[in-house]
Amino acid sequence: MKGIPTKTLYHRSLGWHAPALRRAVIVASIGLIVALALLPFMAWELAAVGGWDTAALAFLITVWPIIVPADGSHTALLARREDETRGTAAVLLVGAGVTSLLGVGFTLSLAGRQGGSMRILLIGVATLTVLLSWTIVHTVFTLRYADLHFGSTAGGIGFGGESVPGGPTYRDLAYVSFTIGMTYQVSDTAISDPRIRGTVLSHAILSYVFGVVIVAGGVNLLAGLAR
Repeated sequence: MKGIPTKTLYHRSLGWHAPALRRAVIVASIGLIVALALLPFMAWELAAVGGWDTAALAFLITVWPIIVPADGSHTALLARREDETRGTAAVLLVGAGVTSLLGVGFTLSLAGRQGGSMRILLIGVATLTVLLSWTIVHTVFTLRYADLHFGSTAGGIGFGGESVPGGPTYRDLAYVSFTIGMTYQVSDTAISDPRIRGTVLSHAILSYVFGVVIVAGGVNLLAGLAR
């Protein structure tokens, strides 16, 4: 199919042709290397946060260049491709994203005991970690909705109550995912497949948890700055 990259080492490892778990393992390895490099200079919790931020950024940099230009046919091809590692990779990535919020709590707690430029730096690290983790979660759900939609025999996801001509693109499915991430509900999409509705429910609950953590972190931050 026109527009599909050749199977270079990069695309077999991290790009278009990479199995999901292979990509997750490689970016996790990058993050681990960074965390180990930082360990002699800071507390292990901060080193772990730095490693996670690096891994998360590497994942987003490798995935979004695939998502953004993909048309309906490319999206369908990628979603229907046989890859038994997708579920495992998704669980690992979402789990790591949620777990990283513990590191955010530690970083904000440490920031509350610091002053001057160090406090500003730690607050910046905590904010970056939340943004990256939030984006990772909803990117993984974007990929998951593509898999479910193109594998559905019950109609999948309808946009505006209708099917998208040529099939939805990853951008359409990102619209669904990030809308749920910000509002905890779908907007103008009709979901006729019970499996997808179940995924939306779990996604909305997870998004709410993220929202609560972000609000709690913000309150803690303001309280720390007020002291």
